[in-house]
Amino acid sequence: MGGVAHETDQVWSATVDHLRAMIDSGELPPGSRLPAERALCEQLGISRGSLRQALRVLDSIGYVQIRAGSGTYVREQGTEESPLSSWFSEHEQLVEKLFDLRATVEPTLAERLARQHTPRVVQRLADNVAEMEEAAANGDMLRVIATDAEFHRVIAGNAGSDDVADLLRSVLALVGEERRAALRLPGQIRKAVAEHRAILEAISRSDAAAAREITLKHLLDAKTYAHDYASS
Repeated sequence: MGGVAHETDQVWSATVDHLRAMIDSGELPPGSRLPAERALCEQLGISRGSLRQALRVLDSIGYVQIRAGSGTYVREQGTEESPLSSWFSEHEQLVEKLFDLRATVEPTLAERLARQHTPRVVQRLADNVAEMEEAAANGDMLRVIATDAEFHRVIAGNAGSDDVADLLRSVLALVGEERRAALRLPGQIRKAVAEHRAILEAISRSDAAAAREITLKHLLDAKTYAHDYASS
C-alpha cells in the first residue's frame, strides 16, 4: 500500500512541475483560466484526484488561484518588491492570528495521529520530509513551500474527520502569503525541515505527548521569529 501512495505522490508532484513549466513559459499566461478538469486530465494523462492535489499545491505557493464555482486562474507573478520585514510589519496581526489558530488546533491533531496512524501515512510524511530536504538543498523555494504545506495537510487529512480537523483544513486553506514569507526568513527552512522530521519521528513511534509538544513549539517559534524579524 505504501508503494501505491508513493506512486500517487509522484504523479501529483510531476503534475505540479508540468503546470509550473506551462505557466513559466507563458503557455498559460497570467490571468488566464486553466482548461476544465476533464480536458487537463486527458492532456496530462492523470486522474482528477492527482490534478486536484497539484492545483491545491500550486494555489498554496501562489501560482494559481482556485475560485469556487468559477475555475482555476493563473496568478500574476509579481516581483518581491517590498522587503520581508516590511511585509511582516504590514501583516503582523494577520500572521499572529493564523499562527494562533494553528497552534490551537494542529498540536491536538498531531497527538491524535501519533496515537492512531497507518504505515501508509507515516511513509507519506517521511517522503514529504525527504522531498522538502532535497528541495532546500537544490534552492527550489517553490517546492520547499509546497512540501511544507503538504506536510501539515497530510496530518490534518489523516487525524480524523471531526470539527477540529475540518477547522484546521479551513485554516490551512487561508495560509498562503504567511507561509511564503515565513519560509524566506533567514535559517527558517533548515529549522522547519528539522522540526518536521522531529514531528514525523514522534508520530512514527506513537509518542503522542512529544508529537503535540514539538508541533506546538514549531508553530510558536515560527510566530515569535516572524514577530522579532518585523520588529528588528
